[in-house]
Amino acid sequence: MRRPFSVVVLLSVVLLPEIVRLPSGEASLYAQELAKKTEDTDRNATSAGAIGLTITNFGTIGSRNSYWPSQPSCEYPRGSRVEHMYQGALWVGALSRKTGQIHVSTGSSDRVSTTTGKGMEFMSLSGTDLVQRSTLSESPYFSPDAISHQDFIAMYSDAVVRDSSAPDQSAPLGLTVRQESYAWNFPFADFFVILNYTIYNTGTDTLDSVHVGLWTNNVVRNTNNVRPGTPGYFTHGGNGYLDTARIGYTFDYDGIPTPPAADSYIGIKLLGTAPFPRGIDSLADLRFRTYYNAWRFSSASGDADYFSPQDDAENILGARSRFERLSGSLPQPKIDPLRLQPDNMTTMLSAGPFVTLRPGDSLRVVFGIVCARKVGTAAARLDTRDQRKSLTANAALCQQAYDGEDLNGNNILDAGEDLNGNGVLDHYRLPQPPKPPIVRAEIENQNVAVYWDKHSAESSIDPISRKQDFEGYRIYRSNAGADFTDQANLLLTIPMVGEFDRSDDSIGYNTGFGRILLPQAKTFAGDTTHYWYRFPPPGVTVSHLNGWQYVYGVSSFDQGDAAAGVSSLESKMMTVRAVPGAAVNDGTRQVSVYPNPYYARGMWDGTNERTRKIYFMNLPQRCTIRVYTLAGDIVAEIPHDAATYTGRDIQWFRTYGGSDVPVQFSGGEHAWDLITKFDQAIATGLYLFSVKDSETGDVQTGKFLVIK
Repeated sequence: MRRPFSVVVLLSVVLLPEIVRLPSGEASLYAQELAKKTEDTDRNATSAGAIGLTITNFGTIGSRNSYWPSQPSCEYPRGSRVEHMYQGALWVGALSRKTGQIHVSTGSSDRVSTTTGKGMEFMSLSGTDLVQRSTLSESPYFSPDAISHQDFIAMYSDAVVRDSSAPDQSAPLGLTVRQESYAWNFPFADFFVILNYTIYNTGTDTLDSVHVGLWTNNVVRNTNNVRPGTPGYFTHGGNGYLDTARIGYTFDYDGIPTPPAADSYIGIKLLGTAPFPRGIDSLADLRFRTYYNAWRFSSASGDADYFSPQDDAENILGARSRFERLSGSLPQPKIDPLRLQPDNMTTMLSAGPFVTLRPGDSLRVVFGIVCARKVGTAAARLDTRDQRKSLTANAALCQQAYDGEDLNGNNILDAGEDLNGNGVLDHYRLPQPPKPPIVRAEIENQNVAVYWDKHSAESSIDPISRKQDFEGYRIYRSNAGADFTDQANLLLTIPMVGEFDRSDDSIGYNTGFGRILLPQAKTFAGDTTHYWYRFPPPGVTVSHLNGWQYVYGVSSFDQGDAAAGVSSLESKMMTVRAVPGAAVNDGTRQVSVYPNPYYARGMWDGTNERTRKIYFMNLPQRCTIRVYTLAGDIVAEIPHDAATYTGRDIQWFRTYGGSDVPVQFSGGEHAWDLITKFDQAIATGLYLFSVKDSETGDVQTGKFLVIK
């Protein structure tokens, strides 16, 4: 089993000062006139960890499912199509000392107009775009200034009016926001994304009673079953709030209209602020200045406590204003029922009031987006404490990642906390396992052989102990058919089938690597890596079913650091997806089809007409497959190239083949979805086929039976 870490050890540096004043040159840069609009970026998403969260450079997160399914909004785990968010956005409210009026700047809201931009009050700075950085030396985005395996940095302002006719946009607060997001691929930290907002007063006004919030429309749905935007998609969420942990959460209440319910949570957690709100001096007490709110999406009917706010400060139709939502919680008797009945609620987590922001001052507020699978088999609607165990555990790990050296949570570097001796209080410091190995799969008839290198993991140096603390490898493999019966669960719980570790210490099983170590490194044409390990071990045959998809993963793990209180850590699992089958035909074998006869709704079929498949086998390297009716009419014409084929030409592999790792085939097989060239499903009957070798011109023929 994968081993969690227990103590956060420091790795990368971010200083959170109590007040940040922009240098004079930088202040003048932000104060200059801004263009109305550059090109807002909304097609970037986190991919380092298990969450696919769309990040923009104009104050929002999530994609409103606008580019589903290719663009994740908050997909967890990535590749599962289980979405958790429609959209989220930064809100900042304050009292203008110059005008004596309250204003709230919103990145988006439930009342936003995507046509006019009304309600989207932050715009990217002229000439800026999302910047990506990474601490991974092998990444093209490597930067010594990076915080995580994947940072996104954006700069935007509320000083640019998207729609001058919108009265609520006529009085911006004069803010410039530096937004940074952090994601890691470590197994113990791949279930959260951290959002770090630094909010600068770059205007000429002094701002009092400043409050900052993260508004989110969280919608937890398995989009394999319920497509975004279909009737009932938004109205079946349950919501709850854990005040001591400063986390609001959402879950799929019942899965209606297409059960079962998505078996996971999304949580929005306030991790910390600098400075603390007035009257607070520690993270322990921050919950007393943390506010949770929920209201029905764009609604002013029913219970007034759930009316959607329509104005910055004025109560319209009995709805509390945006600022009132930012600066106070929904009453507890109104929070409790939210987890007991499904609804289309939007939520907000906020904090304040902060110190007065004079021109040139700033503050920082940090949130965590935390996802987790539900625990146990209790009905989704119950939302028991046991069901939330993984959510609360993951939220605690996210908090540890933020805390770093601030062990007592007071925003001050105290004696004994400066673990790296640099004299500043460092946040966002995680322990680091060995690097993952480089993995390659060779696909054969009824077999998959996985190879990996030794240099990547075994030469890794622990950043704390400065030692090579590599301990061993773990190998994982899915069961045939698991990929489409429960793909989301597969990506998180793929079973381990082998573990090999060093034999010269007292850690682990001391198996050694003799069984998987090759007598000499194996190389492949066009690949410069030297592969020293193989699974199954040389001489061992593990039977695989042709035509079925298998997921193999290999990870490395270290010895841990008992002195620092850190247990053994495991790297990211490097995965390959393989479909065993016949090799490329050398001209000596007959082309055929399987299964033949084909019976609809077979074990490897998907859930609808377009996710069926049969295989043509013993194909040449390059060829054209043609399918005919008995009358000689061409039903389908399918080009095949063993060098480039990934199965993406049919819906089954686009749905179940994984979004990140291409499926590998043996070369001599090609799947067909039984959909004609006229985009129609074929009927029951006997069909003929021909395969023409593109190199030699040779043609082979055959027939197959379809029974529906």
